[in-house]
Amino acid sequence: MARKPVLTGGKRDEIIAKAMILFFENGYEATSVRMIMEQVGGEIGMFYHYFKSKEELFDKVVDAFFKDYEEKLSGLIRGCSSPEELVNMLLPIYEKSMQEFGALQGNMHWTIQYAMNARTVAAFLPVVAESLTQWGIKSETPPEILAGQLLYGISATIHSKTFEAMDESAKKETLVSFLGKVLAG
Repeated sequence: MARKPVLTGGKRDEIIAKAMILFFENGYEATSVRMIMEQVGGEIGMFYHYFKSKEELFDKVVDAFFKDYEEKLSGLIRGCSSPEELVNMLLPIYEKSMQEFGALQGNMHWTIQYAMNARTVAAFLPVVAESLTQWGIKSETPPEILAGQLLYGISATIHSKTFEAMDESAKKETLVSFLGKVLAG
């Protein structure tokens, strides 16, 4: 008999919420379906009513975490008319996000931090590639590859302890300089 599709709400959302906490604290590998269901107060069979696998649940957890964030930032990136405007717009958002993320990070397993960073970069690759074309950036490097170079470079920069210690103007100057160097070549 085919499984009926389960929409949203109720126990399904509760499973996602409890799984998010456990994945953040323990990491993906160290979190079992049984641990999640103990937190929810349900049986293993209930889990499989809502999800095909732990991997599918993890994807739903990440989707839930990023839902509004991706839409909001994609719209803001598309609204920028230059790389400098992008830096000016993103820096305050980055600062606020890092403060919010910092509260989670104390208990967050490194595997989840890595997965979330990779998801962030992947989500913005097409938007940044589109923006490079919109800004008239001329390069022999295809926009999709150039966007990846920019995003991974920016990610490495903003997650460094040296960058964190800089004041706002130094952060801005560092990012604008990096963008200029990558986009000029």
